Formats: sequence, C-alpha cells, structure tokens
Amino acid sequence: MRVVCVEHKTIFGGGQIALLNLLREFQRAHTGVEGCIVCPPNAELVPHANVYGIETVLLEPGAIEKTRGVVWNFAQRVAPTARLLRVVRRSRPRVIVANGAFSFLASVFAAKLARIPIVWWEHNTTLPGDAILKRMIGWATQIVVVSEIIRTQFVQLVPDAREKISVIYNGVDVDQFSETRETGSEERKTKNERLRELGWNENARVVGTVSRLAPEKGVDNFIETAAQIARMRDDVHFLLVGDGPERAQLEQRVRELHLETRVAFAGFRDDVENELRVMDVVLFPFLAEAFPLAVLEAMASARPIVATDVGGVREQLVDGETGVIVPPRDVAAMTRAVLELLRDENAGRVFGERARARVAEHFSLAQQARHMKKIFERAARGHE
Repeated sequence: MRVVCVEHKTIFGGGQIALLNLLREFQRAHTGVEGCIVCPPNAELVPHANVYGIETVLLEPGAIEKTRGVVWNFAQRVAPTARLLRVVRRSRPRVIVANGAFSFLASVFAAKLARIPIVWWEHNTTLPGDAILKRMIGWATQIVVVSEIIRTQFVQLVPDAREKISVIYNGVDVDQFSETRETGSEERKTKNERLRELGWNENARVVGTVSRLAPEKGVDNFIETAAQIARMRDDVHFLLVGDGPERAQLEQRVRELHLETRVAFAGFRDDVENELRVMDVVLFPFLAEAFPLAVLEAMASARPIVATDVGGVREQLVDGETGVIVPPRDVAAMTRAVLELLRDENAGRVFGERARARVAEHFSLAQQARHMKKIFERAARGHE
C-alpha cells in the first residue's frame, strides 16, 4: 500500500519525529506500507528522512494563518492544491495522510479532487476554531488522534463522527533505549564519559529535560526549578536537550541566575538515548501537550520522571507508580518532587522499571504501526 504523507510544518518536533518513526517502522517490519513525505523545501525533517531512505517530495505548501479569515486562507490554497494534485496523480497513493491540522488543510482539497481517502493524524490539543474544525472533521475519511483528550474534544464538537475517530498512541522503539542494546558502529557513551564531555564531576547528579525550546514546553520553569535546587544541592547539574526559538532567552536567564557552570544546553541530538542515560531525574514542565513523545522515550530509558499535568500525560504516566505528576507552572511542586527522587534513589529506580514495562506493554512502535496500517486499510476500503 502506497501512502503520501503531507507535512506542512518546517520544524522537527514531536509530530515530525512521530511521522518519521512510523515510516521507519513500516520499512523495518516489511508491512507492505510504502510511504513518501511531501513537505516544504526547508523542512528540517528532510535530512533525517534521507538518512533512512524515505522518499521526500519538496513542495511549497502555501500559507495558512490563524489570524486571517476563511476567505483569505482558502485563496492561498489554489496554487498549492494544484501542485499537490500533480504529485498525488503521479504517485497514485491509496491514502493521503495529513500530519496535523495545518497539513490537513494543506492537502484535503487535493485529496477530494483526486478522489483519494484522507486520514487526518492529529498530535495537538491547540486546534482551529470550532466552525472550521467541524468542517475539517466532516471532510476527513478517518481521523487518528494521539490521546483520549483530543478524541473527547472532537466528539463533543461532532458526535456523529465518533466512529471514524480512533485513538492510537504514539510509540517508541523500546530496545533503542535499553542500557544493554548493541548499536553496531555507533558508540554508546557511558554516563561518566558524557559527564566528562560536559565538564562535570563524575559524582554529579543530573536533572534533565528533552524538549523543543518553545513557549508551550514551559522550559523557563525548568530553569527556575534548577535555580531552586541549585541553592540546596551543590552536586546537582542540569541538562537541556533540544533547540528552538526560546534558546537565547533561556540562556540569558541562566546567566542572570549565575548558573552557567550548572546548566548545559546540548541542542538537538540524534542520540537522545545517550543523553537520557546521563539523567538521574527527567523533568517535563509542559504548559500544553497532547501525548509527548519525549515522555515515552524517558520511560523506555527507565528514568524517574516528574511531569506536569497537561493533555494526555496521565494516559502515559501513572502518578505515584511510574512517575510523579505535578501542576503546571508550580515550580515549588517540581522542586519538591525532583529533590525527593534525587534523595530516594530506590524509589526512582522502581518508578523507572515500572515506566519501562508500561511502555513495552502499551506504547511500542510496533503496536502503533499495526494499528495505523489498519486505519489506512479501512480508509482505502471505504473508497473502493
């Protein structure tokens, strides 16, 4: 089955990583699903897709702006729709997969003109206004959402669409994050090796996060929590893995707090599993999330986790069993939870082991790929 996956965004965040992971799993498992990605020429996912031999078609998708009216946005769709329609007719997919709301708006008219079913795959809780959202739900052949909280939002708006909306959780390759996994030529750094690279003592305790450095991730609250902990513990250092538009602002705040020797910005890393191995506790201070992939990666790494109570985090973590869930923006609660896990290493180890077992049972990439293939097949059958 050939599918064309449309990605409107240029960033390489959780939704784009999830798309890439899914297509890689289709390849690895020989599922019979062959996918290509249609994306902007400057999309950050292109070099990552090229590494794995995933076909990309570079196409300017046209502007979509929330602040503009419906008429303006529809006018912007004419030329991009014609370009995408040519790609679709040349590629002849059984299904078009739209990775997110903007990608759906960028591809739905080409799908309708080509009479090809379209699957809308939604990763976010922040969506267009109700009027256009109702229309989008109606236009989609099938809808996949990554958490129950998004499904509830959609069903409340359009109850009759209940049957075509499926929750399929994002998954991770659990083995990739195993402490003992062999990686061939890729060197797996030990914790001490990475600590030396960071210029930290081998006895350092590390609190880390893996996140795009963007406002909705709440990374400023990670920095404020770091400042609180640093006043009480001389042995604790802080590692931020990821990049984004807030990096300069966050680095400035670190300087203001005189934490330059205690906080490290690692930037975007392909070897997230190595970075997670360094962390004694992982803190996710989200302000808005649906079903964050980074939490699953930390769970698969058997790390003790503190995360804020937003979106589908409670669908991932069981509070008090596989991690600790705290209110968003509550720096005091984050500080207390992290300090307790640093103090009680045994409790952290138990949390981590339970988290890894939960990921293996409920959130594996293989499970996700099987479920997604079934949705694609259902959409294709409905158009025959």
